[in-house]
Amino acid sequence: MPGSKTTSMTLNEMRAAVSRKESRSEWERVRRNIHSDPAAAEENRQIEELIASKRGRPVVGEPKVAISLRIPESVLAAWKATGPGWQTRMVQRLSTK
Repeated sequence: MPGSKTTSMTLNEMRAAVSRKESRSEWERVRRNIHSDPAAAEENRQIEELIASKRGRPVVGEPKVAISLRIPESVLAAWKATGPGWQTRMVQRLSTK
């Protein structure tokens, strides 16, 4: 990448730096600052709640269960030939008594 500076260390240099507790990362400083700043802690909590609440689609109606069903290729082809929404129509047909 133009303008980026790449530095490298040998494996032995990296091991020596780790043994001296040297790190190029700022993660420890970031962790300390997050816990010392109440506003940041509250903001992080809100972000975590937002992420947790948005995982997956909401369940609409009766929850569905994934199964494996073996049917002849001709039957599947006939359902697919009916166009988009064939899965929904198949479930409606199967659920009628």
